[in-house]
Amino acid sequence: MNNILNPCSKCGKDWDSNWELIDTLYPSKRDPFTGEFSEWNIVCQIHNTGCGRTVYGKSKQDVVDRWNTGETDEWMRE
Repeated sequence: MNNILNPCSKCGKDWDSNWELIDTLYPSKRDPFTGEFSEWNIVCQIHNTGCGRTVYGKSKQDVVDRWNTGETDEWMRE
């Protein structure tokens, strides 16, 4: 699994420290029957000088792949 994130395709934000990643890639839904995470997201956090771009995925690898190809599900700034 390659969890390396490319810079944001909207604003160019690059994650240069691990503490920023803690608030960038995380699970957002848990299956109530299995307890496993069923959705993940990556957010280019505005409070970390980002643009608010958000990408969702069904797994950690899925969301990383979608992020790295430049897909965007939501965007808070223009």
